[in-house]
Amino acid sequence: MDLAFDTRVLATFTLLWLAIVPTPGANSLLVTQVAITRQAADVGLVILGNMLGIAVLGGGALLGWATVLEIFPGLRLAVNILGGAYLVYFGCRLLWRSRQGRATSASNNVPAAATATPGALRTIGLGFVTALSNAQAIVFVTSIFALTGILQANAATGIAALAIMIGCNASYLSLLGWLFQRPAVRTFYARFRYLLDATFGALFIAFGGRLIWRELAR
Repeated sequence: MDLAFDTRVLATFTLLWLAIVPTPGANSLLVTQVAITRQAADVGLVILGNMLGIAVLGGGALLGWATVLEIFPGLRLAVNILGGAYLVYFGCRLLWRSRQGRATSASNNVPAAATATPGALRTIGLGFVTALSNAQAIVFVTSIFALTGILQANAATGIAALAIMIGCNASYLSLLGWLFQRPAVRTFYARFRYLLDATFGALFIAFGGRLIWRELAR
């Protein structure tokens, strides 16, 4: 087994991936929402789950799962529909929480009580499922691997690219989480909590609905 890294290929991949990472999506939206509504430990857990999902996507790309999804369109359809439905469900929960919290606060003339924080496994699972909600992401990652030469390189280079991919995503989401954990941001959220919950909910529904619509319209 050739254990030498192809540094040229890895440098090309890193530069391209660094440009892709900040692209807005469900993962960054999730980390933002968790950061301003929960504690730092929850942010770490949701990022951990997200990185596990990214590892699955990257590993699937290296193993050729994009081809499997093309050969079995029913599998791709099922994953995308279920993933989109999950995002819509999560968005609806946020909208419902916003509506109920506003109603409770108005009727009692006091701030609504904070919602219970899910357990560690559920928080990790939230990040994991969100990362895997779009099966088409495997096709996208595969195209990036092919474009930069990762698929043509040896196994060691492929594994290194996967580590770079996870490291870049984790660093960006950690920075995002840190920024939205700042007291000024959390104070702003507390002031406009119901409006922001509704906005986050609507965005998740939009992401999920777009995923479902795009798949059904194929």
